Amino acid sequence: MYVLSKIIISGAIVLMTASAALSKDVVLPKIDLQKQCRTTQESTDALTGTKNPNAFDLCMTSEQSARDTLVARWATIPPLDKANCIHPTDWAASYIEWLGCIDTRVYVRTMRAEHPDSTPASGLCPAVKWQSDGSIASVATCNLRR
Repeated sequence: MYVLSKIIISGAIVLMTASAALSKDVVLPKIDLQKQCRTTQESTDALTGTKNPNAFDLCMTSEQSARDTLVARWATIPPLDKANCIHPTDWAASYIEWLGCIDTRVYVRTMRAEHPDSTPASGLCPAVKWQSDGSIASVATCNLRR
């Protein structure tokens, strides 16, 4: 009986841990936009030496728009993109940056899929072939002798 209860408890712990790890994929992490935009406004004011009364409102509007876009697309964003782009504990987490990162990764995958055998027109070395998931398939080194 003791062994069976240890197995059940261990299984429950594993399930709870897995559930917590997967929760990042289920819900977009929240950012304190008020705090983020106040910090942005203070930094901008300090950098320019002037007060910009619209900076806070512009930041809030832009961040909220990026958040709305991420929420709408969340279910279709690949887990690898989420893992590489969504960092809620960074010093200045931003929905705009997260969205930009995800859009860039989507664009790069699309371009690689449309042009799988392309090499740089300039003939720069090395020539890298990419897989659709963004990982490197192969690298061809170049003979640099002339």
